[in-house]
Amino acid sequence: MKIYTSSAATIYLIGSGGMGLSHPCDSHVYVIESAGECAMIDAGSGVKPERLYERMLEDGIDPLTIKTIILTHSHWDHSRGAAWAKRLTGARLAVHQLGVKTMQDIRWPTSHLEKHGIQSEAAHVECPLQDNDVIQLGRISLKVIHTPGHSDDSICLHTDIDGKSILFGGDTCFAEGGHGTVNAETNFRAYRDSVKRLDAIKIDVLLPGHKHFVLSRAFSHISLLERKLSGSWTDVVQTRVPFFPTWWLEHDSSLYDDAQPEVRS
Repeated sequence: MKIYTSSAATIYLIGSGGMGLSHPCDSHVYVIESAGECAMIDAGSGVKPERLYERMLEDGIDPLTIKTIILTHSHWDHSRGAAWAKRLTGARLAVHQLGVKTMQDIRWPTSHLEKHGIQSEAAHVECPLQDNDVIQLGRISLKVIHTPGHSDDSICLHTDIDGKSILFGGDTCFAEGGHGTVNAETNFRAYRDSVKRLDAIKIDVLLPGHKHFVLSRAFSHISLLERKLSGSWTDVVQTRVPFFPTWWLEHDSSLYDDAQPEVRS
């Protein structure tokens, strides 16, 4: 699904559990194309990943033009599909250096899938990322902004395309001042400082990891989250929004059947 186009780049949404584009366990999965070269941002849950491939074909995206898979963080709903995506595309994998161990060794032992005996596949990381790294893609560049809070390895990706300031927000910031899952272990000071950095950019377009995207005046959504994180605990911690990946698994046990590996005769 094409969601943004300009003379320099086109952005597609090829996966989303919440929007029904792909399996319910998937985060949003974006492809950004510039000058014939593509990058995939996040890789979904790895459950029924062929649905991502179907969306690529519908949008006319050749998987072999995807040269880099960039993960906004290593939580399973964003990254468990990375091994599949690497096989499909031949692309290199990039994640913040604090997420490398999860991708290559740990592999989400506390996830709902692993607890149900469904194993996950490791994915080798060719490009450990750090704050302020720049990834060149055709005619544009994607700047890495390390945004610890939702997870230690969370990043956002910022780019300017034809005068528009665009942010891929992962689970750091959602529309309407929303934020990724938090709990008693969350470092709220780090989260607040991360969002303050994003607020200073004054972005036009917000492409988050879940829920709806914002195509104009997105800075106001970031500013609202900054005010929440600078306020009291009750301003931040709210009832979990339905239709996130774990919600689906908790309410529909048939989805575990989808996640079982195919038995080949």
